[in-house]
Amino acid sequence: MAEEQVNSDELEVDESIEEELEEAEPSIPRPPDEVKGTCPACPSMAPAWMATFADMATLLMAFFVLILSFVEMETPSIFKEVSGSMSNSFGVQREVPSVEPPMAQNIIAQNFKTSKVDPSIIVNVQEDTQSEDPQDVELKSTANIGTETTNSDLEKLKEAFKKEIAKGKVELNTVDGKLVVNVTEDLTDDSESKTDGERSKGQIDQDTLEIYARIAEAQSYIESEIEVKFNQGDSDEQELKLQEQETRINDQFKKIRADLKSQIDQGLAKVEKMGDQILIQLSAQGSFQSGYAQLRTNFLPTLAEVAETISSSRGKITVSGHTDNIPMAFSERFNSNWDLSAARAAAVADYFMASAPIDSDRINVLGFADTQPVASNDTSDGRSQNRRIEILIDS
Repeated sequence: MAEEQVNSDELEVDESIEEELEEAEPSIPRPPDEVKGTCPACPSMAPAWMATFADMATLLMAFFVLILSFVEMETPSIFKEVSGSMSNSFGVQREVPSVEPPMAQNIIAQNFKTSKVDPSIIVNVQEDTQSEDPQDVELKSTANIGTETTNSDLEKLKEAFKKEIAKGKVELNTVDGKLVVNVTEDLTDDSESKTDGERSKGQIDQDTLEIYARIAEAQSYIESEIEVKFNQGDSDEQELKLQEQETRINDQFKKIRADLKSQIDQGLAKVEKMGDQILIQLSAQGSFQSGYAQLRTNFLPTLAEVAETISSSRGKITVSGHTDNIPMAFSERFNSNWDLSAARAAAVADYFMASAPIDSDRINVLGFADTQPVASNDTSDGRSQNRRIEILIDS
């Protein structure tokens, strides 16, 4: 009973406090009641996301037009590459030939040549664009036209080669409508036949070459065909000349071997016959100091014998130097075996011209280094054989 009395007292206190607070609060005015009514319907518009999408589509279209403006439409390679890549991706490949249009070139106009034709019995209907009447074509006999042309061309050739015909170098005649020019080389004339080594086999003198050049020039303004035949004079006389030359070469070869018999026996020299040439090989052992091009004193007697025996020859003399494959080292003058071989050959040639009556225009000097070995460079004996001097005499 005591607890219930306490709870009731607390409730009464709370209620009294609430009443006091309500009396203390100021009275707040309330807004008047709004007029009740219906507002007009809002117009229907696109949603916000659609406006943004439209702007993006417009920008993409403008970007595509901008890219398209930079593309060269005249070049079809871009579209072909794109179509080809797509075909490869999908597994389809077709080769379409690309035909270029003609560039305003008329093949008929380029290859057209006017020609005069004889009338035929075949009636050809053609359109005549000329207002004038065509002239009557006079028919001529063509039986002797070829003969007349050949005779006329023959007279032109005779006029062009009248000097050569007078000397007997050129003969002209006609065979089956062709002009035949017989060019003869007179071997009996000492001024023309060069049997002293000035002209080798297979070569033609300058006068004959000039005749051939004039024949080619005449063919440009002569209608008839020109046939050229070359005759080297009398065959018996030519054979006699060759026999005399062979005898002279053999005699000179025997003379050189006899003059150099002592050097050949000592192994200092070798003499060989090579066709119409004679080759003398001199060993470099004892002739030059290693790496130098000065002639040694004990080598001079051998060179003196060689100079005396080759002075009687009339042909060209070629002096060539050869070395082994050992490279140059510690040399202040020569950079390689090329310089050394050429210098040694020049030293021998200078001695020939100083000690014998040999003209300088008859001597050629060559250096071959180690490019023409006669033995293997792997051994000392082979390298010694490769170090040599060669004298080639044209007979």
